[in-house]
Amino acid sequence: MRRKMTKPKSPYRSADVGALHDALSRPEPPLVVDVRMPFEFASGHVPGSINIPLPRIAASTAELTGQGEVWLVCRSGNRSASAAQALAGAGLDLVNVDGGTVAWAATGRPLKRQKSLSRLLVPAVVAGTLGLAPFTPEPHVVGKLRWVLGGADGMALMDWFDLAMHGAPWVWLGWVAFQLVKPEPRTG
Repeated sequence: MRRKMTKPKSPYRSADVGALHDALSRPEPPLVVDVRMPFEFASGHVPGSINIPLPRIAASTAELTGQGEVWLVCRSGNRSASAAQALAGAGLDLVNVDGGTVAWAATGRPLKRQKSLSRLLVPAVVAGTLGLAPFTPEPHVVGKLRWVLGGADGMALMDWFDLAMHGAPWVWLGWVAFQLVKPEPRTG
């Protein structure tokens, strides 16, 4: 006699970003927990979500108990599925968001970005080190920019590469600074 193998029931449900959008439109929306690291959360998250990083999720059971449905989200749905597994025995009504913030943004829904000067730290350090290297007699980027402004006569491929390598951190820093000062798009 052949036995039928049954898959064990999952301790959580899965839903797509459309279902999350619908759930957030309810009169009493669910709690949405983003399990990514704080710097990832700051770079863009589902509006209304809170941040509890995956390494801390198991210790946050008491905080989540009594909240009703708890929707877990990350960048792609993998870490949030791990979070759901970690919370499986806590008796919570868990929903994992398949596709995560990538799928949310791909459907044209806005991500909320935190405007914090701390987002400038890493690009500023990279610009101040790689962007200004070597410090003496003058940074490469300064010499290369002078050369370009003087007509770029005699610049070889290596010189253009050097300009790109030492200039890219400054472009990155400028982009992050622009993101911090630009107004949020109006919705609705």
